[in-house]
Amino acid sequence: MAKSIKQLFNRRSFLGLAGLSTSSFVMPTFLNGKKGDSSLPIAQEPTPEYQTLREGEAFFDTNKIVISAYKSMRYYKKKELSYHYDQIRIYRMECPDFKFGIDYSEYFRTLDYKKAALIFQGKMEPSLDNKFRYEDEEIKLGTVYCYWIGSAQGVPEGPLPVKARDPEIWWPYETVQKRASELQKKFPALVQVNQIGVTTNKRPLVSLKVGQGKRCIALVGAVHAGEAGPEIILYVLEKLLENHPDLLKKVSVVAIPSANPDMRERQVKGNPWYLRRNANLVDINRNFPANWGDVETTYGYSTDDPQSNTYRGAFAESENETVAIMQFMKSHKPEVIFSYHCLASIAGQTLAASKDGLQSKSFVDRSNAYANTLWQGMANRDAAQEKVLYLCTAGSMPTWSYKELNTPAFDIEAPFEAADLAQCKTDQTNRALLKKYQEMHLRGILAVLKSIAL
Repeated sequence: MAKSIKQLFNRRSFLGLAGLSTSSFVMPTFLNGKKGDSSLPIAQEPTPEYQTLREGEAFFDTNKIVISAYKSMRYYKKKELSYHYDQIRIYRMECPDFKFGIDYSEYFRTLDYKKAALIFQGKMEPSLDNKFRYEDEEIKLGTVYCYWIGSAQGVPEGPLPVKARDPEIWWPYETVQKRASELQKKFPALVQVNQIGVTTNKRPLVSLKVGQGKRCIALVGAVHAGEAGPEIILYVLEKLLENHPDLLKKVSVVAIPSANPDMRERQVKGNPWYLRRNANLVDINRNFPANWGDVETTYGYSTDDPQSNTYRGAFAESENETVAIMQFMKSHKPEVIFSYHCLASIAGQTLAASKDGLQSKSFVDRSNAYANTLWQGMANRDAAQEKVLYLCTAGSMPTWSYKELNTPAFDIEAPFEAADLAQCKTDQTNRALLKKYQEMHLRGILAVLKSIAL
């Protein structure tokens, strides 16, 4: 116990606990002190400037939004002050002008609860005499909300922003695991499901091998949390198994449907703004050991800046997710790798490959051949009019794949259609749009599989 406390306090500045002693952390002084101790804080009446609730949270869960908060420690277990919690207030505000990909947490900081609707005021029993929880079922899918939770007096805890995302468009981690398991049960001769590692937060990283063929292609999803992956990949695998079992006796697909499930789940549960990095705040697609030391500047960020949305990590392959992907690819040796990106569960037809690949004409020729096959299979545009964008950076999976495996790898990015791009880049993907791109990628992947089965 002592060792774990010491380890925690070695990181206390990060946790915002730099001013606390170890003994304070084990038992706060105003709960542990002796009567008459002049060092004890005096419990005060709440004022308009003082909050009686702390550590508020709001998240989306299937068909409702859950709002919760704890009692402030000055009031916890103070029976003489318990009357302050005789009533709990919940405020809600819709945020229709919030823009995904443009607005982040700063959007919510200036919102005023006094302009929000009071949706609940009344008695609420706290769990363990400490935590209040409220479920709001009067919500609309696709809507961004901001909540505040307060006691009878004082400033409420908040703002607590959340978006009610459609679970048919943003699949929860549990859904991804369940659908993978169901495929294995339904097609035991053609499907293997394995754990290839754990995430930063110790979630199992799950992979599938679909097919019996030695030659395979690889699919990777949700390297960036707010982008595309499991909704397309698992749909493609399901349809291949249902409609093309004979082809899967000749070739295989190996897949990691969700490579960053920690932060993907946070996005699914309603974080309104775009999330990219993993739970360590490292961009997995800048963490691979391929020119990792080269500093890249894209989107106004620098990869050597820990605050940056493209931060490469403290060292190459520092992240569990990166290591798992590398080991997976080395073990299967795919002919080509497709990694799904863009935004809001949609990946389009734009293909980005490593800029280093331009050093090898034979590599470019192989890459272009796979790209043309994919485009032709998608059958929505003349493949001859399209070009691969050789621009993937240092530390990216396509650059690592080129340098380590000599394997063509693509980040699948924006849709060609401007209207579709405008819809997904603002997190307005609907079920019809998702189905369109699920079918499109099914056709493309089917064409690539047929090409390597020859």
